[in-house]
Amino acid sequence: VVYVLKYNPAGAVVNASVSLVLGSVPEAAQLLDQLFQIQFIQEAGGEVAVHHSGNPGYVVGLPLVAGKRTTDGITRSINPRETLSLLTSAENQDCLLGPHQRSPVLFGLESTSGCTLRLDDIANCSLVSQLLLDVLRGPNYPQDVASFGNCSLDRSLDWVQIETDTSSTEAQGCSIPLSLHLDIEWTKYGTLGNPQAKIVSIKEVIQINTSSLDVLSGGSAVYPIRSSVSFIPVSAPAVPGLRATPTFNAKLPFDFFYPFV
Repeated sequence: VVYVLKYNPAGAVVNASVSLVLGSVPEAAQLLDQLFQIQFIQEAGGEVAVHHSGNPGYVVGLPLVAGKRTTDGITRSINPRETLSLLTSAENQDCLLGPHQRSPVLFGLESTSGCTLRLDDIANCSLVSQLLLDVLRGPNYPQDVASFGNCSLDRSLDWVQIETDTSSTEAQGCSIPLSLHLDIEWTKYGTLGNPQAKIVSIKEVIQINTSSLDVLSGGSAVYPIRSSVSFIPVSAPAVPGLRATPTFNAKLPFDFFYPFV
């Protein structure tokens, strides 16, 4: 079932439609999967509205909402593929030869992937180092990630800046990034009965070789380059809040026991 709502530039809904896909179901089937979708399309431009990844907290399995910080706020692409992403592992995927397959970082799902670097291709070390870092980060690398899945673009305080931690190197000669890892800390925010997932920090950890690549590869002509992401829960144990027992202040009239007292 797909619902399509069209709206004008003023934000008013001008048309609504629904499409159904009907099919036969065997009598022996006990479980039936149904898919429901809703799309908002602007009448003038015909562009699909920006997708969110939660309301307000993130939903497991949906991509992280990322963008770039400007003087006017946060900017992000309406294309859900242009977000924080990782390399997708493929057979014999060369790090320096494109195009590279990528997949968005999905909230709550940890993954590890990478590509293969041929040591014979390292002629210009500084050029290869920058190219390799761009491959690990991907095109249009964002600077900020939304703390909630539906953060507004004009509220920059609700966005978390990506911190970069580069390991120190003592290598004499060529220094290139060997891996890129994302540490994403999140917490449960809100009520105890309906907590919402909120990202509190994100750190980009780049590991650089501390010895020659020939030693690291063990004499091999290739070396694996990795990219990974992990989600770290930092929520404190939930403690239900109980209200204090109300006190009963009884006040009797001064002649309540008259004429006995």
